[in-house]
Amino acid sequence: MTKENQRYSADFESLTSVHATEPAMRWLIPVALDGDTMTYGQLKRRLEQEAGFATIFSAHVGHVAGALMNLIKKTEPNAPLINALVVNQDDGQPSDGVGSYMADRFHIRELAEEGAKKGDPDLWKATFERAAAEVYRYSAEEWAALYQRVFGKPLAPVKIARDRLERKEGTEKDGLKYNERNYGKGGEGPEHKALREWVTANPGAIRKAFASARTETEADLYSGDRVDVIYYCEDRTVVLEVKSRISNEIDLRRGVYQCVKYRAVKAAMDVRNEPVVDAFLVTETEVSGEIKALLRLHNIKHFIAPKDRK
Repeated sequence: MTKENQRYSADFESLTSVHATEPAMRWLIPVALDGDTMTYGQLKRRLEQEAGFATIFSAHVGHVAGALMNLIKKTEPNAPLINALVVNQDDGQPSDGVGSYMADRFHIRELAEEGAKKGDPDLWKATFERAAAEVYRYSAEEWAALYQRVFGKPLAPVKIARDRLERKEGTEKDGLKYNERNYGKGGEGPEHKALREWVTANPGAIRKAFASARTETEADLYSGDRVDVIYYCEDRTVVLEVKSRISNEIDLRRGVYQCVKYRAVKAAMDVRNEPVVDAFLVTETEVSGEIKALLRLHNIKHFIAPKDRK
């Protein structure tokens, strides 16, 4: 967003105003219904790019989530802690600012103390998961009704449903659509196809140890999924999901979870006891901190394909 389109500064007053809290709640409701989380970085970028805010310091993004929860509590004191779904990219958990809300909600006084997250990480994690479970149990109708009570305007269920689909839609055509089962090849874009075919033909470029592997592309799994590439090595099987240079953050995030799924299904299909199945996300560009954190969290390897592959 250009400076001309920036309508709000990034000071405390603006970040705790309705200009930040209202869109934040709209964005978090689909996240809650999907049983997901949103990183502080993702919230920061959406506020800057979509809500018209100037550049926000990362440390200040928590003000938005806290202000939103304060508004909600004034309207419905027993509402679940939707602010707990705004998390750090590295550990997938909220920062210390959520401690006081969890302490009040679950009557655990020590969570409100300074340094509670580091002081008792097991208690923090367990309580966060408890808070998230409450948020996930809330229905779309309940969230829409609460939104209207908080902000005085309706949030149509069809809008929520559309936002849930849009947050999963990417820019790359890989032959698969999120909201329909499409196992054909007709939807694949040229960028994705070129990268997929290069990965299939060059296993040694991904890892030298893979050079002699048997390769297969667009391999069908018993789950009905289709894997971009599979390498059959002597000591392991490798599933690879490719995301080309036109992939956006949504494409890349979906790619991580595709790797998680394909690895699990391929291992289940293997007749050997405790087979070794590795998963790679192959991209043509560097990925964001959020994607790197997801890759680490799920033990997915990452390879950046060279741009010049002639």
